[in-house]
Amino acid sequence: MPMDNVDLTKLTFLIAEDNSFMLSQLRQQLRGIGTGALFEAQDGEEAFALLCAKKPNFVIIDSEMEPVSGLAFVRQARTSKDNPNPQVPIIVLVATPSAAKLTEARDVGATEILTKPVSVKLLTGRIQHILKNQRQFIHEGSFAGPDRRRKLIDGAVKTERRHP
Repeated sequence: MPMDNVDLTKLTFLIAEDNSFMLSQLRQQLRGIGTGALFEAQDGEEAFALLCAKKPNFVIIDSEMEPVSGLAFVRQARTSKDNPNPQVPIIVLVATPSAAKLTEARDVGATEILTKPVSVKLLTGRIQHILKNQRQFIHEGSFAGPDRRRKLIDGAVKTERRHP
């Protein structure tokens, strides 16, 4: 499944997932769309070590792992001086989405958030979206991550405010 004008063979991915079946699925999906090297971790601590050592172009991480969660990883990846690329795109996977979980993932600096199980079509679309629509990286106060505000999508209807 090629992506429009994007050579994925040059992009490396770090997958952090403690469920072996889900890890296998993600690995197969990424290989199927023609990505470059894949690095794998079982928790956030191992993922951070690989992030610093291998410097992947993308991270896909489960939000809930033990002993170090995916959300703790995102916070560390965005703020640690040990990370050579704090702006690396990070896709957070959530099994049971809730408003609180989605807000927390956004607030720790996730680039995108996907609900498990992830289809190859959705994953491919999200990777393509990230590559084509890079958001400004913000480091303000306790927040570090891509700008949480989304740009207006082409064709979106603007609401006109009228004052009486």
